[in-house]
Amino acid sequence: MVVAFASPYWVESFEEFKSQFVKLGLWEFCFNDYTFYKDYNGKRYLGCFYVFSPEMRPIWEWVSPPWFISVQVMVSASLLIIFLTSVTLTLKVFQLFPKHMDFAVYLGSALGMAVCTAAIFIALIVFGVYKEDRRWMPRPDMNLLSWSYGMCVMVGWFSLFAAVCLYLAGKEKKKEYDNNKFSSHLTTYS
Repeated sequence: MVVAFASPYWVESFEEFKSQFVKLGLWEFCFNDYTFYKDYNGKRYLGCFYVFSPEMRPIWEWVSPPWFISVQVMVSASLLIIFLTSVTLTLKVFQLFPKHMDFAVYLGSALGMAVCTAAIFIALIVFGVYKEDRRWMPRPDMNLLSWSYGMCVMVGWFSLFAAVCLYLAGKEKKKEYDNNKFSSHLTTYS
């Protein structure tokens, strides 16, 4: 997820086309002598620029429409949830949670991964649909979704798989906890 999050290869222009737009990621845009049609100063953009860099300020509203910002937020939130779930499960491996909380740790992690999966797939669908918008991207027919987008798709499927596995493990631990609790009540009253 970190590679898909940080790399500027969500959309690329066909090399044969020699476009003024080269590639973009969630946080970086790359141009080849691009001039924005609404920029009255005629500034030319050559190279790669961070979305929040001062050079991008004149065209920031164009490169960051509301849907793109929502994609950035959803992917960022997904990365944070994956990190927090990983930390929680690492603490579980080292048995730093009480034994009776095993099922809660698994079910909470499953919920986190399910939320992560939903956010990733919504972000991917929104980005995939709006990347074809001619008001946002010049010549969208000459651009293709690239490998970082594909990595994010794979992360979405792995997150779904993790959510299902954690949910099943949580159900199993809950069943064990309930059986142990029931059997301890039987031995206490005997």
